[in-house]
Amino acid sequence: MKKWIGATTLSLLCLALPVKAEQYRFTYSKLYYQLKVNQKEGHDNVRMALFFNDSQTGKACHITKAWMEKEEHYEEFTIPSSQELPLPIDDNLKSANPLVYIQTEEGKQCDISMEVLADKALSGSVSFNELALLTTEMDAMLSDIGGMFSKYFMPDVEGVRFVFSDNVTSSIKVSDGTVIPVENAKATIDLRKFNESVSFELPATALKVTPWLVK
Repeated sequence: MKKWIGATTLSLLCLALPVKAEQYRFTYSKLYYQLKVNQKEGHDNVRMALFFNDSQTGKACHITKAWMEKEEHYEEFTIPSSQELPLPIDDNLKSANPLVYIQTEEGKQCDISMEVLADKALSGSVSFNELALLTTEMDAMLSDIGGMFSKYFMPDVEGVRFVFSDNVTSSIKVSDGTVIPVENAKATIDLRKFNESVSFELPATALKVTPWLVK
């Protein structure tokens, strides 16, 4: 993430922006209050994350540029391959309340999406116990977000869903011989179907690991 730079440089950057792009604008405080759940204890391995998803396909929109600005201050974000908006959770920024701008590729309507996901990228061999811990923390975070009332109506998190890049078509191989297919770059593991001794071999590093809820 770049440091704050002066307004003169900002004006030059704005002139260089691509003309054809979709742009969205939010106040920092609006996004901050959505993400502050990450500061609560008991969420060591999961977090709430911000994405902009294609309203037609549900896939993450490609963020071409994102930044914050307030008067003479400007800070640009470095966007990871997952297309998550890496907004810092900071009380000083909440007080300053800068504007947050997000630009996505032209021609796509993108909806803001608040998603619970594993805090670290998963790849290679992943144990049952690792995934079980994630489901426990994901369940707790969803309860924190929804409040005491909603938890009685929310289905339990019984597994995880892996989201890979579009070129991944290989399956997840389970140590007990089971094969879990990757379809449309996604694969779901229902942990109720396995015991604690198994491990899961991922075909590639997952872009996202999200909760799978029993319907």
